[in-house]
Amino acid sequence: MEKLDKKNRCCEPHKILFLDIDGVLTDGVTFIPGIPPKIAIASMKILKEAQKKGFKLVFITARAADELRLKGGLESLLEKNGLLCDSLLYASSGLDYVTHDYEFKTKDHEVVYKGEDAVLEVKPVIKRESFGSLDKYLLSKNLLGKEIKHQLKFMGFKILPAISERIATDARIFFELENNTKEERKRAVEATQKVCDFMHEAYKKTGKFGSPVSLVVWDIEAGISIEPRELGKHIGVLRAIKRMGISLDERLIGYAFGDSPTDSKMKIRKDIEFVKVKDHADFLKTLKKELEKY
Repeated sequence: MEKLDKKNRCCEPHKILFLDIDGVLTDGVTFIPGIPPKIAIASMKILKEAQKKGFKLVFITARAADELRLKGGLESLLEKNGLLCDSLLYASSGLDYVTHDYEFKTKDHEVVYKGEDAVLEVKPVIKRESFGSLDKYLLSKNLLGKEIKHQLKFMGFKILPAISERIATDARIFFELENNTKEERKRAVEATQKVCDFMHEAYKKTGKFGSPVSLVVWDIEAGISIEPRELGKHIGVLRAIKRMGISLDERLIGYAFGDSPTDSKMKIRKDIEFVKVKDHADFLKTLKKELEKY
């Protein structure tokens, strides 16, 4: 009987929720880079219910890792609600794994010893995945951003001063428009896309100047966002599945929640169902209905 129970446990499916943050866990708050997302209390409540029903929580956001660690950010909120230990956090659309790990304790830039042993302590760390051409892009991102901004200003667009240039880990380039209307953002997206396409073609010809990756421009209501075309939240899903040690032949019950068509990239396995929600209220309603099955 004990062997049978063990076999049954091994055959039990892995249950995972893959979750976008802005527009899903937040209640109508516009995304602004550099400011932590304000997670709704109702989100924490239903996520606790999901964990009780055996679901692992994987949070995947296009935001930078340090935004999740700001005071009142997602990481501290998950810890406060007892959800952090059984959750995985990925920033920059999956490029950065936000976690804690053992590192040497230092004092005045020197390693601290206790007897003959170096002292270890748990510290917040960011583990970045390496992706060749994406790495080249990230190294030149700030310079590319300044060149694109210069081109947009030359075309007559009024760009507000950057509030997020300090965010070095964010894979996106973000601009706020002084005239932030839907029509103006549409014009800016079209103009910026032409600039980005030109910069990528320039790099392919010279190998030095322009963008080493193809870039795509999005209207994200707060402004316009530019990111590598090959980047997507599927990277976070792949990394999470790998970290959990789940093989292709193992059973998985997965739900991926997002509010954007690009979030559909999270459906990288046939056993992951992508659920596009209209807003936070729609997310709560849909997840509650799905959890009733378990």
